[in-house]
Amino acid sequence: MSNPHFRRQHGMTLVEVMVSITVGLILLTGVISIFSSNKTAYRLQESTNVLDENARYALNQIQYHLRMGDHWGGVEAEFIRNDASVTALAVATTTCTQSIAVSNVGFFAREGASTSPLSCIPNADYQPNTDILIIRYAGPDRTPSADVIANDIYLRTRVQAEGMLFKGSSLASLPSSLYETPDPAYEANYHYTTVIYFIRKCSSQDRGTAGVCDSSDDTIPTLARLVLRGTSLVQEDVVAGVEQLQATFGMLTDGAVPKTQYFAASAIAAKDWPKVVNVQVSMVVRGTEYDVTYNDGRTFDLYGGFEYTPVAADRHYGRKQYNFAVQIRNTTRG
Repeated sequence: MSNPHFRRQHGMTLVEVMVSITVGLILLTGVISIFSSNKTAYRLQESTNVLDENARYALNQIQYHLRMGDHWGGVEAEFIRNDASVTALAVATTTCTQSIAVSNVGFFAREGASTSPLSCIPNADYQPNTDILIIRYAGPDRTPSADVIANDIYLRTRVQAEGMLFKGSSLASLPSSLYETPDPAYEANYHYTTVIYFIRKCSSQDRGTAGVCDSSDDTIPTLARLVLRGTSLVQEDVVAGVEQLQATFGMLTDGAVPKTQYFAASAIAAKDWPKVVNVQVSMVVRGTEYDVTYNDGRTFDLYGGFEYTPVAADRHYGRKQYNFAVQIRNTTRG
């Protein structure tokens, strides 16, 4: 009953405990590794989903405004004049001239450069060598005269006759010719819109000097736009992660058989922008997750023959190129 050998079979030896702990740690390490890999894969997949959703939203916004470009409520652009209240706006629109903020030219663009091509987009904000799209139109909905806002810009039209761009406070003093149509259905006020799309250097301008990208802000390139609000161009964020925007412009050329030829913005004279009937746009959009194991050194071939290679510090983000074309349908309505 007191056999010492029998008593030694109860419990575990120190060696057995250490072996058990070692095996457990190996299994736990494997479980943690699988969990970590799955979590990383989930984050990267989520980043790809966000990338696609951001690109889809950016494309939708640009396409909508391009399709609205050059809509003048049933009046040809050549028959639209500026009221004195519009001409007097001068440079009240955040350093962009009145001709940039308000004009009857429905669409034009500025070629990307090392510095900002527009004075109302400071160099501190502008992502170098990215194109800028400027879109203008009236409407689409009519505004009753009783609802005209004093400080906003509108287009008053007589369908198929003439139109005038005016500041809301000047509605009552417009020429009598804009009220001569016997049928009121042919007279209308349309809210005037100017939208300027560009790529900004940062996604947030709140950390340093307010309203401008500086060293205190992030370095996430962002699709932004200037929108005419009242008599000022106000900057709005569209979507973060858009690194590049390049475009070419299809213009109807004269000849026995008219055809569309594509040009860079710098090759189109100011008088020829009304001939642009189609826009081809390339965008490069990057994801939100930094992946140290991923190095994207590809060169993207964009419209206009522009080649874009991400800088070394940004190659650890997934990114995609998106190409699309939009017809400036109001230009081709005739």
